[in-house]
Amino acid sequence: MKRNVRSSSPPWSPHNKRLVLLIMFVLLSLALYRFRLLLLPLSMAMILAYLIEPLVTQISRRTPLSRNLSIGLVYLLLVAALVSIPVSTINPIVTQVNNFIHRTPQYIRDIGEFFQDPIVLADDIVLPVDQLSLDQLFASLSNNLVQVVQTLGGQTISIFGSLATATISTVGWTIMVLFLSFYLVKDHETLFESLVKLAPKSYQSDLYQLSEGISITWNAFLRGQLVLCVVVGVIIFFIALIIGLPNAMTLALIAGFMELIPTFGPILAAIPAVLIAAIQTDASWLGSLMSPFWFAVLVLGIYGFIYQFENYYLVPRIIGHHLKLHPLAVLLGVLGGASVAGILGVLLAAPVLASIRLIWMYIYCKLTDQDPFSDKFMPFTKVKAPTTAVSTPSLPQNPDKPDNTATAS
Repeated sequence: MKRNVRSSSPPWSPHNKRLVLLIMFVLLSLALYRFRLLLLPLSMAMILAYLIEPLVTQISRRTPLSRNLSIGLVYLLLVAALVSIPVSTINPIVTQVNNFIHRTPQYIRDIGEFFQDPIVLADDIVLPVDQLSLDQLFASLSNNLVQVVQTLGGQTISIFGSLATATISTVGWTIMVLFLSFYLVKDHETLFESLVKLAPKSYQSDLYQLSEGISITWNAFLRGQLVLCVVVGVIIFFIALIIGLPNAMTLALIAGFMELIPTFGPILAAIPAVLIAAIQTDASWLGSLMSPFWFAVLVLGIYGFIYQFENYYLVPRIIGHHLKLHPLAVLLGVLGGASVAGILGVLLAAPVLASIRLIWMYIYCKLTDQDPFSDKFMPFTKVKAPTTAVSTPSLPQNPDKPDNTATAS
């Protein structure tokens, strides 16, 4: 007969538990700081895996392919795209962006000459901007603008150029991101289940529901923002071609990338288009029919109409309302993200802030004894926990009544 032998290992006291948790937190912080260079490829791999996972799910559901074969098919197509797209599109993009950078000083000189003459709004309406003392202000702004454009443009050309030439470093980082994202797509459910099981059973259901809310937030931003980038970039490209605005591809790329910066991105994307319209009016067939001032106003109006159409029609249908953040909070988040993680911090400031808001709402509800997953706080969460995730203690049953605990909510 097998005897039950009790373990002689003594339990930890609450003080020892807190001490161990503190030591683990310090060691984890040191490890993150020591290997901080790996955070960028890991973050890119997580984003790529998050974008690819729904496609893999749809292929495995709608075709006879298994999930592993679906993952292999998607990554084969991704690798083929990474090989073919740089060959066909990167060189024209680099050429046009490079030309835009080299012409930036001339653009700035043309803007200075533009403000040396009065602006004629109509035959009897003239703005005497030439009488304003703007020389010193314009010189300071122009120097800073040239430096910013050349820095950002040089980084852009470096990125696209490295993609086009496929250097060893670029290939190595790309392979690492693909490798990490492959296993994240393949085993993300197992990894998440393992992390959830580390928590007490009474809180596992909360983790499932909280992760659902965060997942919806990131889904709204990443996939929705990617669609918005493509849609807005394509619209700007075709409108620039139709009205004859120079550097149509560059303006489309700027508009698409600026969509990743919430609230302020569209405003920043309109600035180069308006400036080009003001100083290169004759290059457009439509601009040659009007004065530079009115052509710049027309381009500004076109951008304003596009972004109003985006805010009131595209954003509610593509992204939804899960990223409702105050513009001041977004601005502070963008500045903080830039100081911590550079361009990646700027791009991911909005979903990170939204996720922090969800976590804070959960903590606040727990501190105030409220239901954190009620319609008041998280109306879009759904319980995804399996039936065995949380074990509830069985209640004593009355033998004269049927068992109704299975249907209790």
